[in-house]
Amino acid sequence: MVTNPGKQPPLAKHRRDDLDEAREAYLLEHTPGLEEHDAAQHRAFLLIEEDALARHPDPTPGDIAAAEAAEAALPSRKRTEIQLRRSFETLAVHLPKDARRKRKSFIQRGQRAWNRANPTPLTSEQERTLTATFMKADEL
Repeated sequence: MVTNPGKQPPLAKHRRDDLDEAREAYLLEHTPGLEEHDAAQHRAFLLIEEDALARHPDPTPGDIAAAEAAEAALPSRKRTEIQLRRSFETLAVHLPKDARRKRKSFIQRGQRAWNRANPTPLTSEQERTLTATFMKADEL
């Protein structure tokens, strides 16, 4: 039987997933305030995503048609310059991609700002210590 060294056997993968879930539960149980922090972070991130969707909605067919008409009204040189900037993608393809890119950027900025303002109660040193304790307990 030939094994692929890049892939884990199915049983080992399930074992690893179960171990990761158990480790996460252990960390939540042994770090005061972590569960509340995670819940607050989840709520904040949902609000950030909703705000991003409101600020950068997907373009409607009418928006695309209006943008195409505005682009067609430009002088040839300007129109070519704009098309070059988007690598000659049509506006129907470019505008949705642009909206998704702006939305993603807005979400990431909001999430980073929230994380800076609300540091996690679990430091990397605490996580290493608790993980080592968990792994020792798991081996027994």
